[in-house]
Amino acid sequence: MDVYLSQESRQSLHALNLMSSKSAGYLIGHKRGNRFFIEKIFPCSNNIPSSIEKHIQLNKIFEDKLIGFFSFDADDKKKKTLLAPFFTGKLFLEIKSDKQKTPSIIPYVIEYENEFFLKELKCLKLN
Repeated sequence: MDVYLSQESRQSLHALNLMSSKSAGYLIGHKRGNRFFIEKIFPCSNNIPSSIEKHIQLNKIFEDKLIGFFSFDADDKKKKTLLAPFFTGKLFLEIKSDKQKTPSIIPYVIEYENEFFLKELKCLKLN
C-alpha cells in the first residue's frame, strides 16, 4: 500500500509547516487498489474533531471523498483518538515539522486485528 500526494496537497502541507506546527485536518481524495490518492487537504484546527456525526457531515460535504486525516507532530494521545471502528481503513499522515526544511511525512493506515493499530505504509509517493 502506498500514498500519492497531489501537488496542491503537498504545497498546502508545506505552507502549513511554515505557518503552524500544530495543525491537523482531513485528507480529501480516493483510494484505488492499494493506493491512496490525496487530492487536497482540509485543515481544521489543532485537533481532529472526535464527533462521528461531524465526520459524517464533512464526508457528505466532500462527496464521500474523506479518506483520512493528518496531524503535525502528533502525540500518542492524538493518535489514540483515531483507533476506533469508524476510522478503520482510513489513512493517517503523521507530519514531523521542520521550519527549515520540507516536513517529513509518515503514512499509516488504521487497521484492526484483535485491537486497533496504526500500520505504517512502506512507500510515500510525492508528485
